Amino acid sequence: MRTLIYAPAARMGGARAHVLGLVPELATIAPDDTGLLIAQPDLIAALPALPANWVARPERAETRGFIGRLVWEQRVLPRIASRWRADVLLSFGSFVPLRSPCPTVLEAGNALAFTAAYWRVLRREPVRLQVEEHARWALLRASLRAAARVLVPTRAMRQDVVTRLPDLAARVDVALWGVAPIFQQLRWGDPESDVVLGVSKHGINKEFDVLIAALPQLRRRFPRVRLVLTGTADESRWSRRSLALAERSGVADAVCFAGDVPNADVPRLIQQSRLLVYPTWCESFGLPLAEALAMGAPAVAADIPACREVGGDAARYYAPGNPASMAAAIGELLASPESSRALAAASLARGRKFQWRDNALAVRETLARASSERG
Repeated sequence: MRTLIYAPAARMGGARAHVLGLVPELATIAPDDTGLLIAQPDLIAALPALPANWVARPERAETRGFIGRLVWEQRVLPRIASRWRADVLLSFGSFVPLRSPCPTVLEAGNALAFTAAYWRVLRREPVRLQVEEHARWALLRASLRAAARVLVPTRAMRQDVVTRLPDLAARVDVALWGVAPIFQQLRWGDPESDVVLGVSKHGINKEFDVLIAALPQLRRRFPRVRLVLTGTADESRWSRRSLALAERSGVADAVCFAGDVPNADVPRLIQQSRLLVYPTWCESFGLPLAEALAMGAPAVAADIPACREVGGDAARYYAPGNPASMAAAIGELLASPESSRALAAASLARGRKFQWRDNALAVRETLARASSERG
């Protein structure tokens, strides 16, 4: 099978981790397949050496702008697929060519557009952002319907997709994501620390503001507690809102932004923290939560279907949007080392299920299924 993987949009977060984890495993489990990977140069450089039947082509999609990238994807990418004689095209860009010479598989890794809550929250954002997101949704909807198969990382997201677009029910497959090997190799060490770690980009669906709103209550019980958040205070409008809330609440001295931390350095932050918090009200998978579990670290996550599917009984949960609920979940673990260690043991056992090899096997099955539907 000749597989074209289009992944310039996989620049950060879960999408980048997925490409880095999936491609080497696909090359291993299907050695007779041929692959062409189109991706950002820095992502290609981060991959291990691929076999000779795999070719990597750099593409700087971010330099084209939204319209330029859209034109390139709809006009140039199909020509590449045709010249390369691809049997199937796997896209990590949220979009696929609407007219493709081969069957397409769309990796739908962002759950936001499929949830009613997102569109309600979006009404409070600038008009330009609203217009852009509605345009993206129109193209995403067309891409989903044009694709032979759609891949999602959890059953929870599959439910979101088919609830929003019931006509896709027969074409949506689930392939649970994995974590980078370093998270399986290193262990959380139960440090004597008062650090609560938050790992994620500061986006519209993340609840770092709720975490900061819970901090005054936590400090009354644990005066030395500190929040360490990945990213920068000026990363986005949402990180700036979180910092402003910390200043208004008088807790800015207990909030530290760790900067743009490479994924390979996240285990060090987890090892130095008492627990990880994954604050979100909408998620497709929740990679930082899975990474913490793989290291055997205690974690607190939002009580939403995707986080429940990833964390099971190996995490604690808070009610989204509720600072008191979050403070209670964090406080339980800070107050009881015994509870924290018991949760860590459950986390380590749970974390073993997040393997990129298993993901690659599921993805390969979907690609073969799509390819067999040609014509």
